[in-house]
Amino acid sequence: MTKIYAALTLWLAAVAVASAQYVYHDFTDTTVSTNQGFADVDFNNDSIADLRFTLLRDTGTTGLISIVYVSPLDSARIQVAGQKRGSYYYPDRLAVGDSISRSSSLWQGFAAPTYLGYLDYRYAGQHDPFVQWQAPYADGFLALRRNVNDTVVNGWVRLAIAADGKSFTLKDAGFQAADDSLMFAGHIWIGVQEPQALAGFTWSQHDDRIELTRPATTHPRRVAVVESTGRILFRGNWVDSTLALPTSVLPSGTYWVRTEGPEGVWSFGFRVGR
Repeated sequence: MTKIYAALTLWLAAVAVASAQYVYHDFTDTTVSTNQGFADVDFNNDSIADLRFTLLRDTGTTGLISIVYVSPLDSARIQVAGQKRGSYYYPDRLAVGDSISRSSSLWQGFAAPTYLGYLDYRYAGQHDPFVQWQAPYADGFLALRRNVNDTVVNGWVRLAIAADGKSFTLKDAGFQAADDSLMFAGHIWIGVQEPQALAGFTWSQHDDRIELTRPATTHPRRVAVVESTGRILFRGNWVDSTLALPTSVLPSGTYWVRTEGPEGVWSFGFRVGR
């Protein structure tokens, strides 16, 4: 019971945070694999494209340069999180759960005069040391913001760059329609994926709690519980082999649990009430 009450304290603290309006925008996965190919993304789903992602592969005078870069389609209104490193600008690669701050000083992923942000830059297969979109070649999140009628809209785009740098895939996006609280990369995405199984990981539902069990390990896992609107109700670390999450404080509805760690991703949905 100690674990249940400890989790309850964290849960109630998280529920007390004001809810913002988060919107998940899924679109057909788009892979670009041809030299000078590009794809545009409307991250806040208002029928106005915001960003252009472009691929250059096996190009340059040597034919040994491959680049993935992002540029705004409205440079006066759109920013991406990143910094100037050396002589150029580089968007940061965020992981799920990383914060996207309203007041971040790092909205410098591209700047005048070119308004390019290099996600990937390779010469003869070797990375520019300043790019963050390197191994492991899994999904990353690009944090961005747009000024819409004098209102700041924060959001993210999820994408993956191929290990050889010769293609990239755009997957989905999310945004915060009302800029009234901190947003996290993948905020809605972590709650809408299909349930995933992981060897040795089980869960059971009781009258007042959900119990998670995993094989004995020394590695902590990140865990989040998400409601159907995409709001994260609880987030923290799973350290022991078992974890109990209280459900008696939850209204009737559907919820998701997602955990990440060295063993992989595990997620599932559950219902409270009828």
